[in-house]
Amino acid sequence: MQSRNVLALILATALVGCSSTRQQVVGTWKGEIAAKSASDSQTADKDKSFSDGISKSIGEGLKSFVSAMIGPLTFEFNDKGRYKLTMRVGSQEGSYTVNGNEVKIDSDDGKSHSVFTLGDDGKTMTSKKDFKSDETFVLKKQVE
Repeated sequence: MQSRNVLALILATALVGCSSTRQQVVGTWKGEIAAKSASDSQTADKDKSFSDGISKSIGEGLKSFVSAMIGPLTFEFNDKGRYKLTMRVGSQEGSYTVNGNEVKIDSDDGKSHSVFTLGDDGKTMTSKKDFKSDETFVLKKQVE
């Protein structure tokens, strides 16, 4: 009988922990593509030839163009496990789940799946990358 009470207490504590992390996610977040750090650039530049440097410049220009085209990214997360992404070229809705400090989002149309890591401060989320070359998106929580 007492083991049931302990198990119930552990389960309740785990659910409250997930709930509080979820509450940190609820709200409006502004997103942007993170700038490459100087150390990333220096390491990359040492290993690249002149033509790779030109390709990198073209890639940076294209990234700036795309950022200007889609405009600012705004995520709105509600307390029912739903999100809405708004940008200049349209919007997208879907669901999200929180597991520890990971926030997984899936669009309703099934075409988009992303995972973000919630920062210790609860004010930033950073996209998890599948490949080293993937862009890093940083979301910053807005004061409401």
